[in-house]
Amino acid sequence: MSDAHGAPPRSSPVTTSDVLTLQVGNQQLSGWQRVQVVRSMDSVPASFDIQVTEKYPNTADVDLQAGQPCTVTIGGDLVLTGYVDAYTAEVNASTHTVRITGRSKSQDLVDCSAFIGDRDAPSFQVKSGTALSIAQAIAKPYGVTIQSMAGDGASVLQFNINLGETCWEIIDRLIRVSGFVAYDMPDGSLMLARAGTDKMASGFAIGQNIEQANISYSMSGRFSDYQGEFLAVVTYGVGGQLTDSSAGPVQHDQGVPRFRKRFVVSEQMSDGISLAAQRALWERNHNYGRSQMFNVTCDSWRDSAGKLWAPNHLAPISAAVLKLADASWVIGGVTYTRNEDGQHATLILMPVEAFSVEPAVLNPLPPLVQDVEHNNPTKPQTSDLNLPSDRGAQAGGVIT
Repeated sequence: MSDAHGAPPRSSPVTTSDVLTLQVGNQQLSGWQRVQVVRSMDSVPASFDIQVTEKYPNTADVDLQAGQPCTVTIGGDLVLTGYVDAYTAEVNASTHTVRITGRSKSQDLVDCSAFIGDRDAPSFQVKSGTALSIAQAIAKPYGVTIQSMAGDGASVLQFNINLGETCWEIIDRLIRVSGFVAYDMPDGSLMLARAGTDKMASGFAIGQNIEQANISYSMSGRFSDYQGEFLAVVTYGVGGQLTDSSAGPVQHDQGVPRFRKRFVVSEQMSDGISLAAQRALWERNHNYGRSQMFNVTCDSWRDSAGKLWAPNHLAPISAAVLKLADASWVIGGVTYTRNEDGQHATLILMPVEAFSVEPAVLNPLPPLVQDVEHNNPTKPQTSDLNLPSDRGAQAGGVIT
């Protein structure tokens, strides 16, 4: 491993502020030789993988079982609250190795089936609510708290759980309707938010804290014109005339140097036209954001203010040698690592548009039923999707 100038990595020394401690019951275990903690905006739950090798076996020092509740702290900072997934011990003629892996509390939302109410008398229907309140009700039986920095989300007239669906499959649909992202918090709760709502005190710069970095710029997934369509087939209207299924203006990506057309079809019976237009805008922004990815390894787990690097935080980047100078991108994921090569933080950063949320509807009702629902003034209306607006293009094809 080397930095951008070919120099070997400069691993920062382990200080008391960076000691990783696993607490299980009354046991506080530290002194791990290999450490990996992963937090990400693209995957739930957060996870840890820690290992220690002892020259002389002493299993009494590590007395725990799979399934036990645990917390992981770095220095005085809580980074993960969850459960031990696996305890693995290995012994040979010279060493005794203990490895412990686990995930945050939200693992039960990803693994387990959804229902509402009492575990012995489950319910599978919600008469009305918001995206936040329904997600909270689904998570409650598994002891997971869901909070939001972006309000309650979309209003829902009625919601039915399909038997066997996982909690996360439902929560994922709810946050898509509301334009939220979701990620684990250190206390084991799930946070709903808009992308890029917080900032780190510092970022990453060549010659300062960057050990190794690479960036990729791709044009393969981008298109010059995005046209929203709510049907994939041409239909006939009154008088036998062909009807136009297009929805909204064509969304242009000025950063694409040649003509590349993309039809974005929503195929939704409910709210078809507006959803198709929103999906065309989303796909343009999302494809732009995902076409650029900055991977960096730095020499500290913390920013200049002593705060641990964390997902969904904007961080400045100064790497002119990689054609990226004075940018401010969102931390999509961070991995805290300690092993034979020393202590490092590995991060993925992308433009905020990369984390925009694909529009969706929860209950695609037939048109007649949908009209009745929307024309009934006594029932709450589903809120509009809050997606990035079409703010044009800046120099260099940067869409914001």
